[in-house]
Amino acid sequence: MPATPFAPARPVPPNKALVVASVLLWALTGLSLAVIGFFVLMIGVWGMAAGEDVTRPLLQVAAIVVGAALVGALLYVAPGVRRLSREARLTLLGALACPAPLVLAAHLMTL
Repeated sequence: MPATPFAPARPVPPNKALVVASVLLWALTGLSLAVIGFFVLMIGVWGMAAGEDVTRPLLQVAAIVVGAALVGALLYVAPGVRRLSREARLTLLGALACPAPLVLAAHLMTL
């Protein structure tokens, strides 16, 4: 049977090094965001217990998180990044997303 131009492409096996790097970077990012979320939640609870208005600081943190997620989503579908394999894209975005929350979480833990 002759090959047609509409024949399905053979799947390419994922690059295991990129998969491991991506998992590590996103695990560090998620753990850092969990620590930051805990601190924000505690500040909110302590502020409300003291009778202070904590709406503005909490909305600022929420806006920063939503903005960062939007930038990450836009980078994921950017033309130059879209040409990369899925593993390479996730590793690149993990490398870009990891440092800021990690540094902030480390700073919050050493206050």
